[in-house]
Amino acid sequence: MKKTLLIFWILIAVTLNAQHITQKGVDIKVGYNTPLFNFNDYYGGGLGIAFSMLYPFADNLQFTLNTGYQNWRFDNTAFNLKNTNEYYTDFNFDAPIFIIPLTLGIKYYASSTKVKPYFSAEFGFFYYTQEISGTYTWIGNPSGTGNTYTLAPIKDSGFKTMLSTGAGATVPLNNNLDLDFQIKMNALFNAQSVKESDNAGAVEGTSSTIFSLSIIGGINYYFN
Repeated sequence: MKKTLLIFWILIAVTLNAQHITQKGVDIKVGYNTPLFNFNDYYGGGLGIAFSMLYPFADNLQFTLNTGYQNWRFDNTAFNLKNTNEYYTDFNFDAPIFIIPLTLGIKYYASSTKVKPYFSAEFGFFYYTQEISGTYTWIGNPSGTGNTYTLAPIKDSGFKTMLSTGAGATVPLNNNLDLDFQIKMNALFNAQSVKESDNAGAVEGTSSTIFSLSIIGGINYYFN
C-alpha cells in the first residue's frame, strides 16, 4: 500500500508539472449511477457529481485529476424477498454506500472534428462510508405478530482502490466552454456492501469488487 501511495503522488506531481501543458481547465458533471452484476441484487441507483482538473498534453490528449461524490441506495424490499419467509424475520433497515473518489486519469480524443469523441481511463482511490442500521421482526409462525428487535449497528469506512473506463464526446460552445457527455464503467475493489443473511435476524457486511455504470454530463471550462 505504501508503494502504491508513493507512485500515486509521483504521478500527480508529474501531471501537474508537465512541460507540454498548453491550456488548463476544469470539468464539472452530474449524473446517475446504476449498480451492475451482483451489486444490483440489493442496491439501486444514486446520484453523483464529478469534478476534474484538465491538463492538455497534446491536441488529442489530456491528463485529469478527478474527485467528486457518488452514492447508491439500499433496496430493503429486495433484501426481504431473498432473506425472509413467513416463518421468521422481516427486515427494515438501511445500508446506503457513499464514496469520494480521488483518481488520476487520461482522456484520448479520437478525432479533431467539432464534436470530439473520446476514451478515458482513471485509476486511484476512493474513500467510502457505510452504516447499517434498523430493525428486524421475528415472526415465529405465520399466525404470530412477532417481536421487533434493533439490529446491531455496523459502521465501516476507509480507503480502497478503484478503476474507471469510459467513452464520451465534447461539443464546443465557444473558445473556452465545451459540453461534455460521458458513460463510465466503475470497478470498486474490496468495497463494503451487504451480503445475504446466513442466520435469521442477522445482517452482515461483505468486502468484494463491485461494479457500476455512470451516465454523466456537464461542462468543460478552459482558462485563457
